[in-house]
Amino acid sequence: MTPESPVPGPVRAELVLLGGRVRTGAPEHTGTVAPPGAPGTPQAVAVSGRRIVAVGTRAEAADWDAEGGEVIDLGDATITAGFVDAHVHPLSGAESRHRALMLHDCESLEEVAERIAAFVADRGPDEWVRGFGLSFDLFVGREVTNEPFADAFGGRPGYLLLFDGHSVIASPRALELAGIDGPRDFGNNSSIEVHPDGSPTGYLIESDAEMLVTELFPRMPFPQRVEAVRDKLAEFAATGYTSLHQMNMEDGDIEVLGAIEEDGELPVRLRVSPLWRATEPWAETLQRMLALQGAGGRRWRIEGVKFMLDGSIDNGSAWLFEPDTRGGGREPYWVPGERFTRTIHALAERGVPTATHAIGDRAVEFVLDAVASIPAHAPRVTHRVEHLETIPDRLVPRFAELGVPASMQPIHAFTQRPDGCDMWTTLLGRGSERAGHGWRVADLDAAGATVALGSDWPVEEFDARRVFSATVTRRRHGSDRPAVDPHQALSPERALAGLTRNCWAAIGRPQEGVVTPGALADLTVFAADPLAANPDDFAQSAVLLTVVDGRIAHRG
Repeated sequence: MTPESPVPGPVRAELVLLGGRVRTGAPEHTGTVAPPGAPGTPQAVAVSGRRIVAVGTRAEAADWDAEGGEVIDLGDATITAGFVDAHVHPLSGAESRHRALMLHDCESLEEVAERIAAFVADRGPDEWVRGFGLSFDLFVGREVTNEPFADAFGGRPGYLLLFDGHSVIASPRALELAGIDGPRDFGNNSSIEVHPDGSPTGYLIESDAEMLVTELFPRMPFPQRVEAVRDKLAEFAATGYTSLHQMNMEDGDIEVLGAIEEDGELPVRLRVSPLWRATEPWAETLQRMLALQGAGGRRWRIEGVKFMLDGSIDNGSAWLFEPDTRGGGREPYWVPGERFTRTIHALAERGVPTATHAIGDRAVEFVLDAVASIPAHAPRVTHRVEHLETIPDRLVPRFAELGVPASMQPIHAFTQRPDGCDMWTTLLGRGSERAGHGWRVADLDAAGATVALGSDWPVEEFDARRVFSATVTRRRHGSDRPAVDPHQALSPERALAGLTRNCWAAIGRPQEGVVTPGALADLTVFAADPLAANPDDFAQSAVLLTVVDGRIAHRG
């Protein structure tokens, strides 16, 4: 018996939750949705320390010893394992989106220009401006340039981040300050787009090009950054999350998390995987990544390494088997690709798990091949693939065969338009097989893969209830558009698994993310039952409570 296993004998609890039902999420219970009030339906959870010590009916809970602890009666509420966002960028997002210009709902280039002009009206002539969420769809059939917005910036430095987070449109003044006056060869899929005369259009693709401008933007003062991050993490908790997988690490993140824990607790648990950029010096970066592993605080820990093998479909930088309709998608971010394989092997042999951004079909296959070639003597740790937006049939079974978790954000699929006139579909080819093979969440789940769900905030909205609902309905909550590829919808039971225990399995801890004795006491309490309620109703139901590490983190 391990030290954290439940101890036989009378149940002694520091926290007892009483509800209408407990959705344990345990594999043996999958597919069995007991009706309300059915005999033996679990309704109560007992917690001691960091662990669940008992799950039972209200009648059984009456015999539990909670003297000196807290008993919370939540009426007819539903208790589940704590929801997890398997792919998110909460710290950098909290800073960059703080009082920023948001453009997600703009429907024309003219509207974008008007938003910029209004945003800069009370700003100084040299003050930086940045906007987020600009849709690629506004550029279908035309070139992406800064010309529609140059006047609106009014000579100020600034940039607009495209929806995918992999491209920016820089203002003329920002290009000048960055010293960008023509194309450059970055040796990978990053690029500075230029006019026929060689002058820059303002469109910068992928990180090596983007950072020439984005890193000029002044950082938020440290105290404000701490406040913004604390507030944002509290927002995550308020929608039902107890844990987040942060897929990047910026300068100062460790200090920010430390400062928050000096004054209290993080509202959610954070697992942080720093990004290894392809252009960083190899030996030095390997040692730095190894040194970071295991660092952390009470509710956060650095674990694993993140890679970007390719870019996005919308900007032509995803790595595809065949070029997209504009001739893009022909090369990865890691060049040569063999260096990526060498890097995965080096980390695997040292017991470091990895997560690789691979959106295009060729990129996904390359990661699977790299994992398959890991030496047999390497420790068994998880090597995830992130996003995989389009894959052919033959790659679907390989995830289960290789034990590679598929970390996916089905909510991204809603950028597709019913008429196919969105950039994603346009570049893959309307009516093409690869466009029809997008976000194959249900196919991978049915094939036995571990499908871990997330939002990729700030690229998309993060609300746990809406991510769950979107996975079941295949449409955005509140949208009047038809469902996108409804055959890829998951049942409520499978969606719940994808937001709880699968996220833990994706980081090598398959025993967590369930409501059973001995499991970690991360819990969420919803006013509605995610397995029985209409998904649209659940998307706006109240979150009554979240519990992290056995302690109440959020009260609704």
